Amino acid sequence: MKLQHLKIYLPLIGICLVYFVGMFLDIMDIDAAQYASISLEMMKNESYLEVLHRGEDYLDKPPLLFWVSALVFKFLWVSNFTYRIVPVLVCLLGIYATYRLAKLFYHEKVAYLAALMCASSFSVFLMNHDVRTDTMLMGWAIFAIWQIAEYITSEKWKNLFLGFIGIGLAMLAKGPIGLMLPALAFGTHFLLAKKYALIFRWQWLVGLGIVAIVLLPMCFGLYQQFDMHPEKVMEGEKNTSGLYFFFWKQSFGRLTGENVWQDDSDPFFFVHTYIWTVLPWGLLVFFAFYDLVKQAFTKTGLPEYLTLGGFILPFIALSTSQYKLPHYINIIIPLSSIFTARYVYVLLKNPSYKTLLKIAFGVQWANVVVVWLIGFLFIGWVFPLENILIWLIIIALFILTFYLGFSGNTRFQRLILPSAVTIIGVFFILNIHFYPSLFAYQTGSVLGKYLQTQKDFPQNRFFALHRLSGDGKDIFIHTVDFYSGNIQPFFYETEELVGKIGKETAWVYLDQQGFAEIQKYGLVKILNSFDKYHVTQLTPLFLNPATRLQATNKVYLVEFNPQ
Repeated sequence: MKLQHLKIYLPLIGICLVYFVGMFLDIMDIDAAQYASISLEMMKNESYLEVLHRGEDYLDKPPLLFWVSALVFKFLWVSNFTYRIVPVLVCLLGIYATYRLAKLFYHEKVAYLAALMCASSFSVFLMNHDVRTDTMLMGWAIFAIWQIAEYITSEKWKNLFLGFIGIGLAMLAKGPIGLMLPALAFGTHFLLAKKYALIFRWQWLVGLGIVAIVLLPMCFGLYQQFDMHPEKVMEGEKNTSGLYFFFWKQSFGRLTGENVWQDDSDPFFFVHTYIWTVLPWGLLVFFAFYDLVKQAFTKTGLPEYLTLGGFILPFIALSTSQYKLPHYINIIIPLSSIFTARYVYVLLKNPSYKTLLKIAFGVQWANVVVVWLIGFLFIGWVFPLENILIWLIIIALFILTFYLGFSGNTRFQRLILPSAVTIIGVFFILNIHFYPSLFAYQTGSVLGKYLQTQKDFPQNRFFALHRLSGDGKDIFIHTVDFYSGNIQPFFYETEELVGKIGKETAWVYLDQQGFAEIQKYGLVKILNSFDKYHVTQLTPLFLNPATRLQATNKVYLVEFNPQ
């Protein structure tokens, strides 16, 4: 490999190394841990078409993540790494697809920058260790758009097949949004590019047939598990249709209000969320989108309108949803990366954009300073780092950031590379030190690992009792299940738990209220105590070492002998 090529690939290699480190982290409560435990349960039960959650019918997310994780567990081993391996590979495929899609319409430098921006976005780093359904959704959706764009250009059937297989897999990852994103992107492109004939191609019917074949196993499983059993009660109602839930209620029901999930987020929730979602490129994205819209309606127009429709229409649709979470918007990161890369390329090549380029430099260097300050805060104060080797690596990346900013050979290097190195450096801090320190307070995984090391652990005599809830006080059972290797009995009422335990000795995981209540029914011996915190809800009170214990809750593993 030539030295010049190595320089080009080094940022992407650095990003992949940080991804790799993150694959060994503990799985995070709540969602990722739930999906990992469902996958473990599926592997043990071999119930691949009927998805069960702790022995009961599960109707929420499509099964692709469960299928691939269960199969990897079966043929390799159960671990943090194996749970993440397929989603991370699909994400890497999505980053490559982002490069190839951009290259179809723009200069190769735009394509490279689009891939770099996508790979180095905050949420992409995050989704490759906090693996939920969105990791594969993003990868398969952008892969599908790339392949169908290739088909339109080359008219090769293999691209059509691959594109619609990608749509099917995106739908298997998270539902109809996997179809809606390509449909909105290409619909906008065909209309604004005035390629109306492409809308009515009969080949799209073949593509939909391919999607139907990909979805067939899931549909059969849903029909068999739910539609054939109208007596089953889901969300307090009978006559639940799994097919209706997948194709309508779970996604579109959030727009109509039919889905029970609601929150109080405002319609502009994703506007401010997206700034940190694609950090360190967040503000550039909004400048780039404004320029994209302006260029789209000039006489010259744009080479493509996929990124315009594929970004703004899902953004608006998701913003009208009655339930919003930050990761819902991750699916459009590749498309925003492409139009942002196009904008930056224009800034760097066009002398008339001198003022805008200065603003871009200012914005990016503000990001660099703030993000590095946060990183050093994590290792210098929140969880002090004592490993000298890791300190040396971090300092080297910090020095490299400013060296590239002030000594780079090109404006591209001075504008882009400092931001890229900064986010790589800070996520290296997070994955190598901050998260491992944080997970000491995720007591479900701590306890699950502890149980596996105890030789005197009474098999089939472990129980969890959940008495308090809300405000981060929940006792989450999924990490206990995953790390202990078994689906553990879980109760909400002390009397019910004691009745189930019977007259033999048992180990019980419980909170302070449960500890006080269970003492009325027998002798209780504390085997271990833990300081618990809901690690996805970081607050200044917890991050401050002096006040951290005020933010945590005591939970216990006890030996209980009924009287």
